[in-house]
Amino acid sequence: MAEYDPDLYQLLHRGNPGDSAWYRARCSGAGRVLELGCGDGRILIEIAQGGAAVVGLDLHPGMIDACAARFKRHDLEVELIHGDMTAFRLPWRFDRVIIPFNGLYCLLSEADQIRCLRNAKNHLRRGGQLLFDCYAADEVAAIADPSPSQCHIADLFDAGRQIAVYESSQEDPAKQRIDATYTYLITYADGRYEERVWTIPQRYILAQQLDSILGRAGLALSELFGDFCEAGFDDRSIQMVVVATPQARRAGARA
Repeated sequence: MAEYDPDLYQLLHRGNPGDSAWYRARCSGAGRVLELGCGDGRILIEIAQGGAAVVGLDLHPGMIDACAARFKRHDLEVELIHGDMTAFRLPWRFDRVIIPFNGLYCLLSEADQIRCLRNAKNHLRRGGQLLFDCYAADEVAAIADPSPSQCHIADLFDAGRQIAVYESSQEDPAKQRIDATYTYLITYADGRYEERVWTIPQRYILAQQLDSILGRAGLALSELFGDFCEAGFDDRSIQMVVVATPQARRAGARA
């Protein structure tokens, strides 16, 4: 799959209301923070502005470059690593590891999701926390329509370009998959026209699976919210906002 154009990604994907403020507040006072799937650095820079030393890891070189450019514009320091969040090993331990904006869903098997969570746990300092958010998919799974339909979701204007964006999704509840496709119809100031298309494959996690998946990664669910205002999670929630901590060692367990 071709890498999503970072400029077009940044124009459309601006996160969920309150997400960057929530991560910044939850990382306040942390000495070092790692973001897995840091993308263009939208959230990581907020945390850096709060005073933490930050490290970002992403698989896509173009997103790493976009993140580096954002930090340079703000004259802030960041350590950026091109890597796979299922298989990384860093020389540091962190007060917080974060996976914002459905990043965990970009891993397309339960095994890979658990590998990522286990790696996150292994990089936490004593007393550290894993923070992540993703859309609540239980209702999606219950009413999923296997036939994709396309809808217009945005009109964007950037550097003389007019951009109409359409989204469609292909759903497979049996595999807990939603593949979201974004079509950009771009009209340039000189009259040229271009169509660009990217698909983001996703494997969602159901709320009732969360404890099990975290447990298999050596983590325990500490807090679960339904939004970034920290409302309690229930069957009407559209987000899962998660705080997890390493499981306590059993007495006599080997180090």
